[in-house]
Amino acid sequence: MKSGYTLIAYGRKAGELLIYGCIFISVCAVSMSLETSMMLHIPFNHFFFYLFIFSATLFQYNLHYYIKTSANKHSARFAWSNAHKSIHLLFAVAGVAGMLLSLRFLTLKHDLALLGIGIISAMYSLPVLPFRKRKRIKDFGLLKIITLSLVWTLVTVWFPVIHLQKINLAFWLVFFRRMIFLFVLCLAFDIRDVPVDAREGIRTLPVSIGVKNAYLLIYLLLILFVGLSVWHMFASPEPLMLAAMIISAMATYWIIDYARMHRHDMVYLLGVDGMMILQALLVALSIWFTRTAS
Repeated sequence: MKSGYTLIAYGRKAGELLIYGCIFISVCAVSMSLETSMMLHIPFNHFFFYLFIFSATLFQYNLHYYIKTSANKHSARFAWSNAHKSIHLLFAVAGVAGMLLSLRFLTLKHDLALLGIGIISAMYSLPVLPFRKRKRIKDFGLLKIITLSLVWTLVTVWFPVIHLQKINLAFWLVFFRRMIFLFVLCLAFDIRDVPVDAREGIRTLPVSIGVKNAYLLIYLLLILFVGLSVWHMFASPEPLMLAAMIISAMATYWIIDYARMHRHDMVYLLGVDGMMILQALLVALSIWFTRTAS
């Protein structure tokens, strides 16, 4: 019996390391990038391309939590981060190593894109803006969520297909649908952080328009997400792909609604963020079933 409790304890610690150490969110970034290639029916990039995305995400998020100084006092993640600063630093260094290892396999177009994305990402987390009180993009509520959604969309939609010579309607439908989807996930996190943001004077959307209206906005955006998916099906007739997007939207609705009553960090970091991996898996399954049936 004692060994069983020990195994559970080790399993919990491993889970916390994967989630709080930002390994899981890095896998989410890779899964979204793979999904883009599947949806546009183009070949996957090479291994080192995805290693770069994984490593860059690992570095950015661990650096963010390494320097983070305030959060909800009941946050399990914040408590873990404060107790494991050395792990955040180690993973940030590992992220830099992974980026340096894979950088030589990227093209000049990738390098130029990374320069712009990197500058925006740095301005998001680091106090480099020339203002007296608000020195990071994340200190400006509406700009924060737009920037975060845009950066994730650029990395997971534009970056994987930057080598294409022609950008068509299918690309733009995937781009804007992805940004809406990521905006919804970010908005869910902003709703969770309302007490801290309100206390620190950060006017996020939920702080500005109220939590109830923020949830209403989420539901409207998910409807728009499905609408764009229907449009995409008419542009490229793939009913199973549409089904995958509808299931993804329904699952996202459910997990966000569940998070309203269960505000533990794991619900958000594993459940809400996990919608990215779920969507990629649904797209992969839809392609597999389509090819099997044909």
